[in-house]
Amino acid sequence: GSVVMATSTTGRSRPAGLARVITVVLIASGVALVLAIVLVIAGRNPLQVASALVTGALGTPRAVGETLIRAVPLLVIAVSLAPSLRARIFNLGAPGQVALGALAATLVTISLPDAPSLLVLLLAALAGVLGGVAAAVVPAILRSRYEINEIITTIAMNFLAAYLLLYLLNGPMLAEGANSPQSEPFPTSAWLPVILPDTRANLGLLFAIFIVVALMFFDRTKQGYRMRVFAANQDLSRQMGVRPRRTVFLLFLLAGAGAGFAGWLQVAGVDHRLYPSISDPIGYSGLVVALLAGAHPIGMLLGALLLGGLLQGGQSLQVGVGVPPEIVQVLVGLVLLHAAVNALNEASDMMSGIDLRTTRTPFSGGSGTLPAGRLSV
Repeated sequence: GSVVMATSTTGRSRPAGLARVITVVLIASGVALVLAIVLVIAGRNPLQVASALVTGALGTPRAVGETLIRAVPLLVIAVSLAPSLRARIFNLGAPGQVALGALAATLVTISLPDAPSLLVLLLAALAGVLGGVAAAVVPAILRSRYEINEIITTIAMNFLAAYLLLYLLNGPMLAEGANSPQSEPFPTSAWLPVILPDTRANLGLLFAIFIVVALMFFDRTKQGYRMRVFAANQDLSRQMGVRPRRTVFLLFLLAGAGAGFAGWLQVAGVDHRLYPSISDPIGYSGLVVALLAGAHPIGMLLGALLLGGLLQGGQSLQVGVGVPPEIVQVLVGLVLLHAAVNALNEASDMMSGIDLRTTRTPFSGGSGTLPAGRLSV
């Protein structure tokens, strides 16, 4: 039969995919305008800077390939974070999860220098996923069981991962004869295969596309529907068989697994060795992509390509027009600020539709009185 249930929202439906795409374009345009004003104040020509950015990102086949490999880890991180963000879980631990995923993948890779290529790639990928999960476990337990704020715990884990990497790469894992912290180089058998000639675009691009398609498919399943209800009201989702504590825990592990996988993609497909800066800037930039797109799959795809192009194009600014490439980080910061404000506004709108006098806390027993609004299964 049909089960009719109420939601805790104010009655507004989730914005359609097209609206999310338009939002990405409008935010990018607004941020570009602000940046243009800053450049004019600094005595630079915004059109020359924009031309240098576009040329650096798309001007040659190699530039296109570099843009794609910069976008891939951002997209993987964003997609793995999307279910958490939809459930109002603000997991900021991607940098640490990327770092531990890359570390685990590196340890496996350099310990198997003579292994067949397929075997070492599979084992390193699995190690990357498990490393990311390991970085997410403690915040997951603290949030799901003890309701300790995940922002604090995930940022703390980022610091732990960063200092662990610094210790290992300055000590036991330091490459022989190296003058700076870095691991031994990967054997070529552990490199991801290139799929676009004359570029470094590799198999990771196909992995990222597959992950986006998988999220789109999941959103259309019964479990995907239950997750949307869980994001709207956890008491209501409990009536549909969703266990809030378990779901929150699994969402953390999913985000950690995705970030760890992105760490493996970075070391196996781009750097071919481990550096302490492995998660800079992909860790937080992946979060920017997810927030910018409202956790919508197509929006995240476009956002990752946009941000990947900016990061790649920024490398040509110093030589091309004499502008420090750090200006791109200013741009990313503006995007993150705008996206964070939007996320807070959405959370405020959601809370305004809930009767706090009757609705239980997320992990309490029983069911509260919910405002009108109907969903049918």
